[in-house]
Amino acid sequence: MSKYTPNMVISNKTFEVVGTRPIRHDGIDKVTGSAKYGGDVHPSGVLYGHILRSPYAHARVKSINVENAFRINGVKAIVTHKDLKPLSDERIESTDSVERKYLTDNVLASDKVLYKGQAVVGIAAIDSHIAEEAASSIIVEYEVLPAVLTAPDAARKGAPILHSFLETETLAGNIPGPTNVAKRFVLEQGDIEKGFQEADVVIERQFDAKTVHQGYIEPHNAVAHWNRDGRLTVWCSTQAPFGVRDNLSRIFGIGVSKIRVIPMEIGGGFGGKIPIYLEPVAAVLSKKTGRPVKMQMSRKDVFEGTGPTSGSRITVRIGAKANGVITAADALLYYEAGAYPGSPVTAGAECIFAPYKFKNVRIEGLDVVVNKPKTAAYRAPGATNAAMASESLIDELSDKLGIDPIDLRLLNAAQKGTRRAAGPLHNKIGVRELLEAMKEHDHYTSPIVGPNRGRGVAIGFWFNIGLPSTCSIAVTENGKLNLSEGNPDIGGTRTTIAMQAAEALGLDAYDVNPNVVDTDLIGFTE
Repeated sequence: MSKYTPNMVISNKTFEVVGTRPIRHDGIDKVTGSAKYGGDVHPSGVLYGHILRSPYAHARVKSINVENAFRINGVKAIVTHKDLKPLSDERIESTDSVERKYLTDNVLASDKVLYKGQAVVGIAAIDSHIAEEAASSIIVEYEVLPAVLTAPDAARKGAPILHSFLETETLAGNIPGPTNVAKRFVLEQGDIEKGFQEADVVIERQFDAKTVHQGYIEPHNAVAHWNRDGRLTVWCSTQAPFGVRDNLSRIFGIGVSKIRVIPMEIGGGFGGKIPIYLEPVAAVLSKKTGRPVKMQMSRKDVFEGTGPTSGSRITVRIGAKANGVITAADALLYYEAGAYPGSPVTAGAECIFAPYKFKNVRIEGLDVVVNKPKTAAYRAPGATNAAMASESLIDELSDKLGIDPIDLRLLNAAQKGTRRAAGPLHNKIGVRELLEAMKEHDHYTSPIVGPNRGRGVAIGFWFNIGLPSTCSIAVTENGKLNLSEGNPDIGGTRTTIAMQAAEALGLDAYDVNPNVVDTDLIGFTE
């Protein structure tokens, strides 16, 4: 076994490897430029794809004429929604068919476009310039419809409807539509009205948050080769290779054993590289031409055609006694889902008051479709909007009561055994320890000197997600390990998993050689 090197500083005495800081196993490849990203994949005979996108936020697609594009020399294939066999509004028969319509329409729009930048037609040509020229020659006839761009506007009575078949999901069953409110729920604990009656001070504020994109450096990309033996291979920048495989299986109706997804290095994701966009289009173009097809978004395409985090409107009301004990907290959360249901409003509702032991709580959440791209995950999705709203009120409350903002939070801090409004009891949560460390820190105890200077305090809760993954280890003849993992490396998982393996087997971190492999070579990951 190799010995620890001087740069490996022990930060946790409980372990010998976990808690150290080894040089990342992928570090040399990353800094020298030899690491391979999706844009670096160039199979022999590759064609180049381009997407024609909607110029409208909401419109009915009346016709698509591709005759001019086919006349351009070098164009090899064109695909529309018909090649994905999507469902029309009139053919919605089950939950699965609804979900498949959402999935396929977000790849290539069928009867309607629901946001500016939605994909409508895909083209493959011998080079990207010809493909782009061909896209500009395609004639799409639209019937422009009124658009709604915020959740409160979309939820109001009489608002333009995005999906004629959408119903509001509630715990008591679905409420018939048509509607733009995909889901409504209420979390309650204690007696909210009694709590406000007991309060000496009540503050209510409204907070509007705009849609924000993840802004990763590397644009979305995909290379697909649908081989003559019926197997589909896809190279792409993704945080979820098994999710890509499974969604391709759903769209095309073929078994997952026929699909191989090879995750390349990821130039940033933050949750935005989980959904599929280009992969199915590249796959169909490849099937039509018999050649690999490469597609890459422009920066404009990324911002207009891929999922950002939700915009939201959150109204919060908090009541407290003069001594700082909070007696009641109420929140109404409108979250934008984008064109298809599925905003992170549930997560926002679970997190908004979770750091505190509020006895009387009411939280109402609404998931609302709007004429914007379908939202995607974004670093604790939903929780950041909620924390901004609740923490702003806690700060204002501390100012009104004349109580130090950290002391007010300590007085109301959740601890092990505190019940969240969503139902579960907290295990060890560490809120008090965090606040006490903040209060003792130099950043909090140092004097505020000079004009236009201040000091802010805020905390937030995120429950995190732990999903099953697969890892395999092979021992080499010299006693070292080759480790294969199914998770794409986004943030250093090669090194962290190698360290865990080394810790468990009594080795050095550098005795483990970790590799991210494709969906054919590992069991599964979620």
